[in-house]
Amino acid sequence: MEESYSYMLAKEYPIVSFYPLNTAIKMCDFILVVGGDGTILHITMPAAEYQKPILGINFGTMGFLSELELKDIDLLKRLKLGEFSVDKRMLLNVTVKNSKEDVTFSAVGLNDAAIMKRNVSKIIKVSVAIDQKRVIGFAGDGVLVCTPTGSTAYSLSAGGPILEPSCDCMAVTPVCPHSLVIKSFVVPGDREIEISFPRQDNDVQLSVDGYNIHELKQNERVFVRKHVQDLELIRLKGIGFYERINQKLSNERL
Repeated sequence: MEESYSYMLAKEYPIVSFYPLNTAIKMCDFILVVGGDGTILHITMPAAEYQKPILGINFGTMGFLSELELKDIDLLKRLKLGEFSVDKRMLLNVTVKNSKEDVTFSAVGLNDAAIMKRNVSKIIKVSVAIDQKRVIGFAGDGVLVCTPTGSTAYSLSAGGPILEPSCDCMAVTPVCPHSLVIKSFVVPGDREIEISFPRQDNDVQLSVDGYNIHELKQNERVFVRKHVQDLELIRLKGIGFYERINQKLSNERL
């Protein structure tokens, strides 16, 4: 289906070459993404697999991952001149296993893995272990595990810390815990985080970067660890991380 669609487009636009996604990524030097943060998140896995850097042009609302706005298009000439740098971003490897240790789901994410309740009127019980040692248990809306890149996304809204992208770590952020003492915490990047659920009535859902969805069964556990590969983002403007935060997350912009 993908190949036939590319063929139709090629007939309509003969000066442009159209290829299936994986073929195009293999052939290219870098990936130019036009859209918002969600568009970049959708291309993360093949970009990391083939080690192709991404340059984002923001057409969305926030565009935190994108390097350029529409007004910055002239800066593309810096690519040809070699006037750019590359940020390496940590990725998450998310795996779900059942009681027989069979893998029932797996995904790679740039931002976060969110384990959340399905029924909004009921809480869920969550248990978190690090390297097979139990750390916390609580009742609430769910829990997030995020990369430094994802620390400025859902985790930040849930009260998690801001992590510099160069940090080799992950943040675990409880979402609306029914407790006075349960807080977000940070673990080194070489740890394995295991999230399990005591028997309960409410349904639980896992989402990786907001679009890779898995409905968790009662006997399933979620394992999150650092992925073996990084994602590369092209930087042309030389703007620092905290300057980007001030630009993108200020009250004036929102």
